[in-house]
Amino acid sequence: MEQLSPEQLIIEKQKLDLLKLELEEKNKQMWAMSETVYKEKKKMEEQLKEILQEKSALETQKKQNEEKVKMLWEQSTAIHHEKDRIDKLKTQVEYRHKEIIDSVHYAKKIQQAILPSQELINSLLPDSFIFFKPKNIVSGDFYWAHQVDENQVLFAAVDCTGHGVPGAFMSIMGYHLLERVVMESKLIEPALILNELSKSVVKSLKQTNELGSVKDGMDIALCKIDFKNYELEYAGAHNSFYLIRNGVLTETKADRKSIGISLSKSEHFFNHKMQLEKGDCLYVFSDGYVDQKGGPDNSKFFYQPFKQLLIDIHQLEMREQKQKLEKIISEWKGEKEQIDDMLVIGVRVP
Repeated sequence: MEQLSPEQLIIEKQKLDLLKLELEEKNKQMWAMSETVYKEKKKMEEQLKEILQEKSALETQKKQNEEKVKMLWEQSTAIHHEKDRIDKLKTQVEYRHKEIIDSVHYAKKIQQAILPSQELINSLLPDSFIFFKPKNIVSGDFYWAHQVDENQVLFAAVDCTGHGVPGAFMSIMGYHLLERVVMESKLIEPALILNELSKSVVKSLKQTNELGSVKDGMDIALCKIDFKNYELEYAGAHNSFYLIRNGVLTETKADRKSIGISLSKSEHFFNHKMQLEKGDCLYVFSDGYVDQKGGPDNSKFFYQPFKQLLIDIHQLEMREQKQKLEKIISEWKGEKEQIDDMLVIGVRVP
């Protein structure tokens, strides 16, 4: 083997040193690259871990959502079943309600059939009006008229306990009892009629003073007019009588007891007599008009404004008086509920 000269050795050594430096530089580069790869690997592993955690969370959420969907489906199914049940009940209730309303409307026809016709009222009380406004389809109030002879007429405004169907039962019974007392007993004096009517109500309802006994009854204003002799007789159970003459209202108060069982010591009603004059306006009524709530304070209409109202309108034609009464109480009531049956009868002496 050929020996290298010292110069060549130096050159070879320098080459080796350069190669060594190159290798060291490459080694450093490789190390740096390895560090970068390692860091990237760690980063990817962290990202993978996060992805796996997110995947696990999503799977958990998916499971929860599936359970919620299942629960909602079960609830929806239950709601649909309940809706079907309610719809069936609604149909049944509507059918029953229609049956009841149809029955009440038929009861109204029966009640209207027993009340005096407008033709009868016009023949007995030619210059008169009847303002009749039931709270419900049927009424606990009723009006009544009867011709005693060619010169004398009985008429009444009656307010039975309650309104609606219970009141209507009482009114039908009360109407027939009043008819029977007058027709069979041949009584024409208002107080005697009320005495006998009260006994009939007590007997019909089997009323006693015992606890639990039926205490239903009637309030009434009953008048008899003798058109030939210009005389009027009146008796009342709670319901007073008003007479307006020359713009002045005179009230004749009723007895403070009802038709039927009563706590009053007196068993008899008082018979009031008075002379009439041509043009006198007579009024009997139930308490439904004056007790109606309304106005800005939602208070009752009350008797004093009612008296003033009658004074203000008494010179009008009877038909117009009725229209005024209806208009004013409608405006007073507004959108509020009617609280009771209303009845006002007006008669002008010819």
